[in-house]
Amino acid sequence: MGVKVKEWKGAWWVFVDHQGRRKAKRAGPGSRGRKLAEAAATKIAAKLLDGDTSVLDKAQKPAAAPAFAEVAEEWLTKYPALHAVRPATMDNYRSFTEKHLIPFFGSVPVSDITAQSIEDFIEAKRAPGGSVRWPGKALADASLRTGLLALRLILQRAVRMKVLTANPIKEIEWRGAQRIDQVDPFSGPELRALLAAARRIDPDFAALLHVWAQSGMRAGEVCGLQWQDVDLEAGTALVQRTWSRHRLGPPKTGLARKVSFLHPVTDDTPDWRPGSTTEARSAVTALRRLTIRSMDPEAFVFGRGRTPRSSMELHRAWRRVLLAANVRYRAPEQLRHTFASTMLSRNAPLLYVQQQGGWRSASVLLRVYARWMPQDGADPMTSERPASSRPI
Repeated sequence: MGVKVKEWKGAWWVFVDHQGRRKAKRAGPGSRGRKLAEAAATKIAAKLLDGDTSVLDKAQKPAAAPAFAEVAEEWLTKYPALHAVRPATMDNYRSFTEKHLIPFFGSVPVSDITAQSIEDFIEAKRAPGGSVRWPGKALADASLRTGLLALRLILQRAVRMKVLTANPIKEIEWRGAQRIDQVDPFSGPELRALLAAARRIDPDFAALLHVWAQSGMRAGEVCGLQWQDVDLEAGTALVQRTWSRHRLGPPKTGLARKVSFLHPVTDDTPDWRPGSTTEARSAVTALRRLTIRSMDPEAFVFGRGRTPRSSMELHRAWRRVLLAANVRYRAPEQLRHTFASTMLSRNAPLLYVQQQGGWRSASVLLRVYARWMPQDGADPMTSERPASSRPI
């Protein structure tokens, strides 16, 4: 066994020769290098006397970091299996990852992804051509915001795999455009014209619109109603599922709620209480007169037996009714906005409206619909407000 300290090529080295195995280690120049070499030689000699020859082993090269695509694909499999994530949310994550993240970062070692490279990605997506669906267009900030959530989770998995020391997305400088809710409710005459046209064209679809407008449900919740959820005597429905992207799931908040579909939203009245007008109560009659009313409790009220009405079918019928009613086009989800703005303009309790519509919190209602609420105790039917905010 030999452990020697020698000066060579302007620096001090430790030379080890043990049982035919050799190794040299540079300590550095000058007196400091000599001291380091002598201290290291003492430790190495002690280890060799104890039979520890690890100092002679070749240093293992660190394993190459996996490519981003590899980590992302593993995350797409593992994340929904380990978390109670909504299928629609996971669909959005998957779509963004496959269409935007992997094409941009795919072959890059995940350890090489930095805050700067993420900002480069954001810049590219916000520029013309950033959208995949609309060539030549920038990707909307709302879509980008959802996609960056997926990127954050993927990189966090890389941190847990110990191929990243920290998540670089925490250091990026980006702020998307503030979300603007496109609230454009129908006026009273418009809503009545819609229902009248629907009754002429398709009475079953008219019943759907009537229930929708008077309950404040979401589109998927209306289409997901089954007969076991409906109490025709009370004029109420238990909202416990939604039909979206060709599958059933829980409501957006994950909680079931009981709603009335008898609120007099279509009437010119200051009253908001359910069942207070003949027109409001006629929604029950419309349900009783549906062309097909199955006795199967799991049959869908506005579908075909156990098959819900599809989104495409709903939108096709909606366009036909708006055209027949000569009403300016708005998305059918404006029926929900019409419900909220009308109820609040008639002094319905804020928490009651929140519960009926299934909004996550009262603050959401205040942020979006506050301008429809009567000010200073004014009579909601006579107070002077902008035409767009007057009750229908």
